[in-house]
Amino acid sequence: MTELIVLDFETTGLDPSKDEVLQVSMVDQDGGVLMNEYCRPERVTSWVDAEKVNGITPERVADCPPFRALLARVVELLAGAKQIVAYNVGFERGFLDAYGVQTDRLRWAADPMQLFAERMGGQRRSLTAAAGFFGLRFSAHDALEDVRATLRLYQELTAAPLLERLMERAIPSAEEGLFTFAEEEDWLRLLKALGLCAFTAKARKRLVYNGLFSDGPIPCEVVGFERPPLTEESAVLALQAGGRLLRVCDGYLREMQAGAAKEAAPREGAKEDAAAAPRTGQRRRAERADGSPAQRKTAAPSAGRSAAGRGGRQGGRYAAFAAKKTDLRALTPNPDADPSNPFFGKAVVFTGDLALSRAEAAAAVAALGGQVKSSVSKNTDYLVVGRQEAALVGASGHSTKELRAKELNEGGKAAIQLLDEPAFLALLAQAQGVGGTAAKTENAM
Repeated sequence: MTELIVLDFETTGLDPSKDEVLQVSMVDQDGGVLMNEYCRPERVTSWVDAEKVNGITPERVADCPPFRALLARVVELLAGAKQIVAYNVGFERGFLDAYGVQTDRLRWAADPMQLFAERMGGQRRSLTAAAGFFGLRFSAHDALEDVRATLRLYQELTAAPLLERLMERAIPSAEEGLFTFAEEEDWLRLLKALGLCAFTAKARKRLVYNGLFSDGPIPCEVVGFERPPLTEESAVLALQAGGRLLRVCDGYLREMQAGAAKEAAPREGAKEDAAAAPRTGQRRRAERADGSPAQRKTAAPSAGRSAAGRGGRQGGRYAAFAAKKTDLRALTPNPDADPSNPFFGKAVVFTGDLALSRAEAAAAVAALGGQVKSSVSKNTDYLVVGRQEAALVGASGHSTKELRAKELNEGGKAAIQLLDEPAFLALLAQAQGVGGTAAKTENAM
């Protein structure tokens, strides 16, 4: 079987019930051309609007076989694929269905259009726009060009979480522990992915800082970031603001933009409420100035990335991400814990969601003499794998941390023990010398 086939049609129009296929192209996972055929319509004699888009004239296909004559070979190839990829897959499936193909029996992969939308705020984009985000250039609306671009885009979207992919071109910054980009387009790409710049922008959006180290909104510039990302879709950014170098979670920076906008244009009859809103958001920000320890206070969650068009994700979620990072740095392993317990002196990393909060689980491990780390390395002893969200981990179903642990283990560079939630809770209960989850939870705090 072929591991992967990418499929694309050019057609006489958008309606499968009356339009027909003009060109069919397929490539395999290596970009090898499996089929690239032009087709003569059997019913439609002219397609003026479609011709303006794809450039295929009636004269160009007059001597070509109809798509129906190619259908047996098309189905044979598709049926022999472990995965079939098509950009806006419903379009190709609709035409195949119209030609009598039972598409529900074929093995379709995730739609790259949907994958890209999930990672970039929820709005679906054209293949040209999505591929262009990664710097991929091609002649659109030629089926062969389109499948090649779709293949490369799909590889970009499934190779690793988006932020890690975008950060691959980073170089070390002059500031210790920070990274930057040599090219402005790389900065623009990262800020777009974080919802800090419009997808269609040609230059960086002007940003403001409105946090603990200012008395109101002041201009700021993102000058660096930490690697690896804070999570699969959240980062710690370094800002130059008011002569200070500040490190802020991207979610808080988005909240600052929304707060500053409200402050600049308060609702009529509610000026006091609008003026107070940014300060409420400020109480939830976790920030570090000039590398100093985080100053963190908490309050109820409020809307965060939704203000930047991220499909309604909650700001409290990003507050939690920032808290995870700063809390881990503040945790100190208990040197007086029983050295015979399985966590004493061990390095522990968490990924995914557990029944316990991340703070509770980390505190419990530290109380047992373990050291909780934010990223997987060859020195990691345990990786605790909780429930993963499909929108965050992508088609693999595994987080970056989990994939990294398996890579190190398989390469003989580490012996990391992966624990699912039941195994972790059982080991924790054993280490604490208690018999049940309820007792464990109380003792952990």
